[in-house]
Amino acid sequence: MNLRAIGCLVVGVAAFVGLGLWGLSLAFRDAQGCPTTLQWADRVYAADGTPGPSPDLGPGEAVYIGSTFMGPITRRTYGPPGSSPSTDAAARPERIALDCGDGSFLAYRWDGTTVSPSASATP
Repeated sequence: MNLRAIGCLVVGVAAFVGLGLWGLSLAFRDAQGCPTTLQWADRVYAADGTPGPSPDLGPGEAVYIGSTFMGPITRRTYGPPGSSPSTDAAARPERIALDCGDGSFLAYRWDGTTVSPSASATP
């Protein structure tokens, strides 16, 4: 292999990696904060209150019940004491809290809305 081919290869790899990193920075730029609604399988949860410093869901300490995708990243989801992750709608908590990614947590309450589970993600 000659020097011209090696130089072109290095420039191509550098351009590919550089554009990839730039694209990822655009994807993660607006990743802070919490959405106003959150879908878990067939249930839609609406924001309840304002973000706080901890996942406050009432008496007792909130427990980690899984993660959910928020674009290209995941966020930790919490439920009330004694709750656990479940695919059974009847076992899912009425209230959950989401890590907003900026050091705050937002509580959500199931608003009674159900949707088709084919377009959803499980926390």
